[in-house]
Amino acid sequence: MARKMRVIYYLFEVQNQPISVYAKEIEGHLKYFIRLVNPDGYTLFENAKSILKTSNVIYVIELRDDVSRWFYLAPSLEGIERPRVAYEYEVGKEKGLEAVLWEIAEGKAHRTWSMNKISGILQAILWGGFLILSYIGYKNEQAGIISNLLPLVFLLSGLIEGFRRGYKKRRASRVIK
Repeated sequence: MARKMRVIYYLFEVQNQPISVYAKEIEGHLKYFIRLVNPDGYTLFENAKSILKTSNVIYVIELRDDVSRWFYLAPSLEGIERPRVAYEYEVGKEKGLEAVLWEIAEGKAHRTWSMNKISGILQAILWGGFLILSYIGYKNEQAGIISNLLPLVFLLSGLIEGFRRGYKKRRASRVIK
């Protein structure tokens, strides 16, 4: 799996009706799908791999109520309005795909603090600190040695990027037609 893949995740919170009624509505919009009821991360991952053999995009639709969680895996999707919770993952490695699907299966996909935000904040602090210290070094010749630390800043920035788990996550902005 050395190609770029996209995992598009939709979460529908079902209220005021049985989940099976809402599931029939979703199934009417899908041509080909795999339905999983309360799966673990491994089951989700293995079934997703079978769809990704023929497509670079997989839609993971979760229907959740107070009792159970139903998942639909599909290569394409038409006619469903985008829910409030929707994320798009750009995955490059099989390990990244596994991490994404485990995150979805464990219900952690819509946390507010993700690894991307944390690494972005760390890099902003690192680069901001370097720029401030560089300015101080420019004004003071004795502190000019700070400009020699640029390779170290690049190294630390690369290490922070290395902590990412093999995928990029962002809110899905596309509306399904």
